[in-house]
Amino acid sequence: PMRRFEELEFFNVSTSDDPHLQEMLQSDSSVTVIATDHVLACLVAAARSVYSWDVVVTKIAGKLIFDKRNGSQIDFWSVNETAQDPPNNDDKDNINSPVKLSQEASCINQNFSQMVLDMEAPTREMPNPNPFEEEEEEAVVASGAYRYRKIIMPGNPKSENESERSPVEMIVRTEVNCKMPDARDDKGLVSVKALNEYDPKVTYSWRSHLESQRGAVLANELKNNAFKLGRWTAQAILAGCDTMKIGYVSRQHPNDPWSHAVLGVNTHMTDGFADQIGLTRNNMFGILRTIIDLVMTWEDGKYLLLKDPTKSVLRIYDVPFDSFQSDDEEGEGDEEEEEVQELDEDGNIAPQQPAGLRLSA
Repeated sequence: PMRRFEELEFFNVSTSDDPHLQEMLQSDSSVTVIATDHVLACLVAAARSVYSWDVVVTKIAGKLIFDKRNGSQIDFWSVNETAQDPPNNDDKDNINSPVKLSQEASCINQNFSQMVLDMEAPTREMPNPNPFEEEEEEAVVASGAYRYRKIIMPGNPKSENESERSPVEMIVRTEVNCKMPDARDDKGLVSVKALNEYDPKVTYSWRSHLESQRGAVLANELKNNAFKLGRWTAQAILAGCDTMKIGYVSRQHPNDPWSHAVLGVNTHMTDGFADQIGLTRNNMFGILRTIIDLVMTWEDGKYLLLKDPTKSVLRIYDVPFDSFQSDDEEGEGDEEEEEVQELDEDGNIAPQQPAGLRLSA
């Protein structure tokens, strides 16, 4: 059975709330973009997604901040999003509704990332303490590490635009779950994730097929969870993790979303797995460079990148600079009212639309 680590504290802090990212952006003049691996992985795998989500991009003095809104859908892992028979959203309080399943999957991944650790093995202390741990709080922080990596994306020498010819230097906060026992320096870092089964069928279930048909089970999950697996792979590449460990977790009883059993774990080399799902490094950084070059041509301001809920299109909207900043109740109320006013007859958001990106696999 899967252990639960309710006493541990997990963080998923946005880019603008990360003191290290802000300091690096201000102190290093060569850095023009800061972001987190969660946000960038969504953009990279956007062509695989079905549900709607959004990313906030702020441009200030020629520098870009890729961020998410608090409580954003990006904080959670979807379940069977790309399946032929996805979860039904008619009853949002049902334990098998998309929102409930994504919350369940996110909790499973947090618990699984701690469950697989060898607590008796010596820990590797990082040079700096956790930037989000508060000294006054007594809560124990979950094991894991943040890597702040500078990624340089070369420009296009044939472009007529000077900014597109110049390289882009980007600082990304990435997450590493653990290291292999024989790890040395930056080699042997591991990204740990878990797929979860919520509704086993009589004719097909992980309990009956995982041992004998592990390849077929993975192929089925690649079809049903293409966006999630694409995000995980992109995050592992950004973090420099050589290895991905993917667990298979199933409910002990189909009607109990709180008790789970770990049925097995697959180990994949990150580059090999990326090739298997068609996510190459060149394509991945090409997508990011294209979005960065597009936003760089616009004036300073705040932009909302919205995944269209009905099409494989990423729409970009110009929004007021103070949007999504207030966390108090009054601010949230104003934000909701503003969003309602911006809906068109079809229920879609319809502010001024400066540009749009069509996604392709």
